[in-house]
Parts: sequence; C-alpha cells; structure tokens
Amino acid sequence: MEMINKFEPEWYTIPEFARSIPINPYHKEGEPGLETGSGLKNIHVLVRGEVCIEDKKNSQIILRITADDYYKVWVNGSFAGQGPAPAYPEAYYYNQIDITSMIRPGKNLIAVHIYYQGLQNRVWNSGDGRFALAGDIGVIREQSEKILKPLWKYKRSYAYSGEVTGYDTQFLENFDSRLWEETWKEAEEESLKEPWPYMVKAEWADYQLRLQPSKMLEVYEISPLRIERREKNVWFIDAGREIAGGLVIKARGRPGQKMIVRCGEELKEDGSVRYEMRCGCKYEEIWTLDDGVCKLEPYDYKGFRYCCLQGEEGIELLDVKISIRHYPFDDTLCTIQTEDERLKQIFELCKNTIKYGTQEAYLDCPTREKGQYLGDALISARAHIWLSGSVEMLRKCISQFAQTAAICPGLMAVAPGSYMQEIADFSLLYGEFLLMDYQFTGDKEYLAEYYPAAKGVVSYFRKFEKENGLLYQVGEKWNLVDWPENLRDHYDFILSRPVVEPGYHNVVNALYAGSVKTLAQIERILGYPPSCSWENLKNAYVEMFYRPEKKLFADSAYSDHTAVHSNLYPLYFGFVPDEAIENVVSFLRKKGLCCGVMTSYFLLKGLGRAGYYEDMYALLVNDSEHGWMNMIREGATTCLEAWGKDQKWNTSFCHPWGTAPISIIIEELCGIVLDRKEEDGYRQEPHLPPSGKKCEIYIRWLMDKNCRDRKGKNYVISDFK
Repeated sequence: MEMINKFEPEWYTIPEFARSIPINPYHKEGEPGLETGSGLKNIHVLVRGEVCIEDKKNSQIILRITADDYYKVWVNGSFAGQGPAPAYPEAYYYNQIDITSMIRPGKNLIAVHIYYQGLQNRVWNSGDGRFALAGDIGVIREQSEKILKPLWKYKRSYAYSGEVTGYDTQFLENFDSRLWEETWKEAEEESLKEPWPYMVKAEWADYQLRLQPSKMLEVYEISPLRIERREKNVWFIDAGREIAGGLVIKARGRPGQKMIVRCGEELKEDGSVRYEMRCGCKYEEIWTLDDGVCKLEPYDYKGFRYCCLQGEEGIELLDVKISIRHYPFDDTLCTIQTEDERLKQIFELCKNTIKYGTQEAYLDCPTREKGQYLGDALISARAHIWLSGSVEMLRKCISQFAQTAAICPGLMAVAPGSYMQEIADFSLLYGEFLLMDYQFTGDKEYLAEYYPAAKGVVSYFRKFEKENGLLYQVGEKWNLVDWPENLRDHYDFILSRPVVEPGYHNVVNALYAGSVKTLAQIERILGYPPSCSWENLKNAYVEMFYRPEKKLFADSAYSDHTAVHSNLYPLYFGFVPDEAIENVVSFLRKKGLCCGVMTSYFLLKGLGRAGYYEDMYALLVNDSEHGWMNMIREGATTCLEAWGKDQKWNTSFCHPWGTAPISIIIEELCGIVLDRKEEDGYRQEPHLPPSGKKCEIYIRWLMDKNCRDRKGKNYVISDFK
C-alpha cells in the first residue's frame, strides 16, 4: 500500500476532554508519579462519520486512523480493523486500512468505537488525560490522492460498567443491552434514537505520529469445541485450548433479565469454571438483556479456555461463538514431524503460546498484566521469528524499549505503558535483541541505529562499578535473579527492592559482563572502536565468584553457596574456565530445571553452546515436576508461568517466557546456526538426540539476508535419525 500524502490529521475528542491538560506519567520506579489525568475512567464512545464517494472505479481507498487509547472501526457495517498497537505519544502509531472493497457509490458510513481506560498500567499509555480520535479517507487515482475528512459525531455509551481486574489491567464488562443501539454501525442517521452531537477539536493533541511498523491484529470467530447444557439455564463451554479473545453470544429474553458470564483457564475439582483465577483476574460479568434477540460482543479481551453461562429462567441461548485475536500467524510456516512424542508435544505447546501470547506486542501474559517485558520478550521474540519468518514485531519491541532511555538511560522493564518498572537483569539483556535482529537480517544500518541505546545501558550501569569493574549494590533497579522467589535455588544474597545489602552478587555481574561482551560483538560487526574490555571484566568476575576448589561459581563475594543461577549465566556467556566446564555442566544437569521457566532458556542454551547436547536434551524433555512435560501432564495447552500450577502463587496459564524450546529445538538439536558469513545467512549442524527417533523440522520460509518470505515450497531444514 503506497503512501502518497503524509498523515497530518485533526484530532477530535468529547467535551469532557476538550480542556484536558495531559500529564506526563514517566518517572523512575520508586519516585512518586503524577495523579491520573482528568480522573475519568472506562469511557466508551461511539463515533460516526460520513464520506461521499460517487465513483471508486480505478481507485484505491485508504482509511488512515488512530485513537488514544484504542479504536474498533466498521465501514458500512463491515468490520475493518482495530488498533493502534500501544505506543508512547512521542512516537504514536496510526494504521492504514485498504477499504476499497467496503466502499459503495454515494454516502458511506465510518463507525468507530473508541475507548479510554484511564488506568496507569502495562497495557496502554492511559491515565494521562489523552482521549481522542483522528482519521481521514484517501482516494488514490493515478499517483494522486484526494483527502476526505469526515465530520465526526458521537454518543457516549453507558452500556458498559464493571470493576477493575488483574493488575489494574482491564475493566470487567458488565453489559446492559437496554442502553445499547444494536444498529449504530450501519443505521441511517434519521433512524437513531436521538441526534448525535459533533465531536470537538482536541487542541492539546501533540502526538508525533508514525505508521505502525507491525501488522494489525487478526480477529475472527470460531465455534467452541464443546457446548454442554448442565442445568435448565446453565451452559458449559470449552474452547478446546487456552485462547485470547472473548465470547460472542446471542440470546433472547425479556428486558432486565440477566445472564452471568464466567470465564477461566481451568476447572475446579467439581467441574465448575474457576473464574477467580490463579493469576489474579476475576472473570465474572453480568449481561442484562433487552427485549427480543440481543447480542453480547466484548470490547476488551481475556485469556481463557472455559466458560459458564448462567441465565435467569426463560432466557433462550441462541448462539455462542468465540472471538479470537492475535498477531497474524500462519501455523504452516514452521512445523515439526517427529517420532519423539515428548519433543512434539513440547514444540506444539510453545507454538500455541507464541500464537496467543503475541498480540500487539510480545506479552508476558494476556490476562494479569498484558504488558511487554524486556526479559520475557527476548525468549518469545526468538521463538516468534522462527515460527513466522518476520522481524517486524521484534523491531517494534527494540524501538519502544530504546524510547524508554528518555526516562532512564538504563531502560525500563516494561514498554510501552504508563506503569513504571525497572529490572536490572532485563535492561542488561537489551544488546541481545540487537544481535538477534542482525543474526536474522544481516542489517548493519539497523544495528547502528540502535547501538547508542545498547551502549547507553552499559554506560548507565558503570556508575555502580568499583575499581575492579564489577557492580556493587545496584540499588536503583530490581535485581531479579529469577522469578518467582521460590525458584531462586536458595540464592545467597538479599534481593530486596531496592537492594540495600552492600556488596557484589553474581547474577547481576554475570549479566553486566555479558552485556559488555555483547556490546563488543556489536562494535566489531559495525567496525567501531571498542568502548571497553569485556575480557578484563570477565577476569574480574571469575576472580570474584569462581571457587576453584569446587570448580563452580558462588552466589556472592562473601558466600560459598553455588545456586544454579550463579553457574548457568557464566556458561551461557562463555565465562567458565576450561577446567570447570565439565563440572559446571554436571552440576546443572544434576540440579535440573530448579530455576524459573524464563531462566531455563539461558541454561539450555548454555549447555548447547558448550556442546553438551545430550544433557540439554535430557533436561528439555525431562518428566520431573520441573519441566514442560509437567505442564502438559497438568493439562496445559499453552506454557504455564511456572513449571506447575501450584509452583507460583499467581500462575498464569499463557506465559510466552516459557517458549525457549522453539529456538532450542531448531538451533541446537536441529543445528540451524545463524551465520551472516554464509550465503543464506545460516549453516546446518544437526545434533543427534539420544532418543534416536526421527525428527524433521519444516520451514516454509527460507531466510535470505533480509529475512523475507520465499513462498511456494516446503524446506526440510533438518532431518536426523
């Protein structure tokens, strides 16, 4: 879709926000933030605009649209799309939608449902007093474009109400059909119940707009796997797997009759839906019917598998569909065929997780937070690229975290969003994102563009250095080590928030030395002079934490305790002395996956980098309580947040930080080594798993230097027995 004119729209809002003074929500974690702007919350507004197009022959008709916080748009009653992807106002996104097929000669109706949440959280940059819509229509003919600007009329909808759930993540949607005009998206103006006033200009709107660099969401409906009538007015619904979306229901009843809608990720022992979910969300909503046939259509989305509908006597359930949403995902682009049943089950578990956990960002989960965490995204991004052949989402992620340098040069842990959180471990992994992009694309210009952000992270942490170059009491950011706390393997250092114990501890220094090494790799690729000596830092790290008598690494300068985390990172970054590699590997193998699910990526990858593929494979498919097979044994269809339901106090059932097996299977077992020196950008070094069972990975996209799709063929990347 070629863009001819720059999108320079006028922004419109409702009178309640006309004189709003937007606030700046940015601050360091631990410092006081500002009160939410305007004080208004959970605002739904319906908007209609008309354009007249007498002749669309030989024309392409483009809708350019955006809203803060969010919009859903219909053209002449047909759904056209929703967005934009969450972003900071300083680099806000708009969408271009080809609506040529939806346009008819004469008058055309553009109907938009816009929403202001008003909460400061990890989802949107909301709670800042900004609520507005911008959009126009471009009619393109023969390299010229005519811009049509609809006059927007609006009606505030009071059909939605409800309490907040999750970590101030979303409002529940108790829906009153009596307050809703079912035909507002396609009705003639004369048939509306009352005249709609015009929106007003948002004089305060100062967004820096850019075309959304990632695709818009796929949104579609499916039928449930199972609908079961359990009592006269009680229906049980099973989607068949964990999904992200909502229920679309049609029912007939009398005005004021109510139906309770409960959703959850699991069932209780008695078979009822656990709607007060482990993850901290309570998915219980009330639908109030109007006379005749009514339709319940959610605005926001949930992560769930099971539902229960409980209606008052006399309500007739007519239809139930499940509205699915996720980032565009072709299930056939990367598939596995293997006689190793455990390997296949784990691969499919992780693939489903990436599909539903990648929305308009790499989410930590589609329930409790719905936010993009830097550490989580490192694992899910690598898996997502292998499964999709696209780096668009990765690059959006890289860009948005770089933007947080304006808040802190050491970067924030969540981006975008108005929730301010800082985690040292995550910030120190930022350079790994840039190397990942280069490995897949070979694009040095892009690497150079974001090199300053990676260098800025290293520069920020230098203020915590002592004379030996190691970090001492990194108190400004959360020192995570691992999460949840019970999976830290008794790590011997007090990890308060902020850290108040003076001293050196292992993990933050391993990650710091690793980030300096990564920065040096980037500088070598770009031909830049080295900004520091990572080898000197590695030597200081080894001298401080390595215990020669044990041939293992200790947790702190003052401890001899050797947690799994103190050894997996030096193995991952290549800091283990040659004399100790075998002992470290043996230690990690015996310990098993007693670390968190996210951290397992670095453990398994470290074993692969050291050449211990049998040990890596054994941990990957192990049947203990700490492994992916335990998730599957407990009925998971997407990766759990912890190894088991009860291993974390608020376990979510769809957590993409657990998708390490995708890249481990492809890169380590199947031996696809990303190498820019090779003509195709990779070489193959398959490693035989000890199972001896046949395994094939089919990748329908084959990388060239720009990571573009080559369609029309299946490529067997690995075939080993």
